[in-house]
Amino acid sequence: MRALCATFVVLLLLLSSSPTSLASPIEDLSQNSPSFDPLDELLQTIENSTAPRVMVIGIDGVRSDVAQISASRDESGLARMASEGAWTYDSNVGPISISGPSWSSMLTGVWCDRHGVMGNGFDNHKLDQHLDLIDRVERYDSSLKTASLVYWEPISNLIIGPGIADIQERYEEDAQVHERAVEILREDIDLDLFFVAYDDPDYAGHVHGFSPDVPEYVDAVKLADDRFAELLDVLDERISRGEDWLVIVTSDHGGGGSTLRGHSASSSVVDLTTFMMVRGGETVAGEIYGSVVVDVAVTALTHLEVPLPNGEAALDGRPLAFQPDLESARVPDCSAPIVEVTFSYIVPIVQGTLVLIIAVASFIFFKRRKSTTIDEEE
Repeated sequence: MRALCATFVVLLLLLSSSPTSLASPIEDLSQNSPSFDPLDELLQTIENSTAPRVMVIGIDGVRSDVAQISASRDESGLARMASEGAWTYDSNVGPISISGPSWSSMLTGVWCDRHGVMGNGFDNHKLDQHLDLIDRVERYDSSLKTASLVYWEPISNLIIGPGIADIQERYEEDAQVHERAVEILREDIDLDLFFVAYDDPDYAGHVHGFSPDVPEYVDAVKLADDRFAELLDVLDERISRGEDWLVIVTSDHGGGGSTLRGHSASSSVVDLTTFMMVRGGETVAGEIYGSVVVDVAVTALTHLEVPLPNGEAALDGRPLAFQPDLESARVPDCSAPIVEVTFSYIVPIVQGTLVLIIAVASFIFFKRRKSTTIDEEE
């Protein structure tokens, strides 16, 4: 398809030019450099500029309702995506609402019952049996330029694996991740697949609480949204020059789990739900229904024209943004490790018990103090 489009453009150029004006330069160049074929060079240039490319942005720990708060601002990148592409604030991350399983599902396109990541410890995982998005692209065509920039180390070291992407870097701060992302997007004209993972909202949620009522958390989501908007600005400059970019932005989970600041397995809709937005390529604009996190890898691979595995190896995700009427995704059969589940239930029980103990102790203390005061007065 790429070559066909490029050939069509070349033919138009040839037909729109006079034979004399084209012949002379070609003859002169061929005399000086017999191996140089200007038509091949032109064809290659056009093919490169029209080749499908993908940018995937993951923002860790963004509740769906807070994403909507951020998107209500005029300068929001999320708002721009919703107005120009497919969107949802009801994307399901799977049955385990913590980073390890969700990032793994996002990048491999298969659920936790296949990749085996049930917690952030990555115990007994099967990631070596399921290629991530970048590895699959590299194995299909190693000439495609891939880049990955992250904060959370397990994404790079365990889910993607060391040395898979052509550019694979990890930074200690989101500000560094973002600065490098802008640099690469502006300067690397050969880039085909770009993955960036921000972490500030998740960090703010752990420290201050995952809630629309917590200013620090809301501000962190807005900052990530603003950074995403800057990436869109840079990318749109490239698109204006004829490049074909698909953009996907989403999160690995919503809230933090059973507690306001925690990060444990949870069946809460708030924790299992986040946003997803897609723009470019064959995206059908409008609200998406039935979106799940495993759709990310499949949507990206479809746009890049990378063949998807069939049969038992078929991925669980679907290119829903391109084909909104596809059947619902398979429901995974997996659950968090007993330690995660136990923790998620024990923490609120312990917290409630402590509050009750303090309340009872305070009541007894003040009652005794009052009795002592009365006795002294008598």
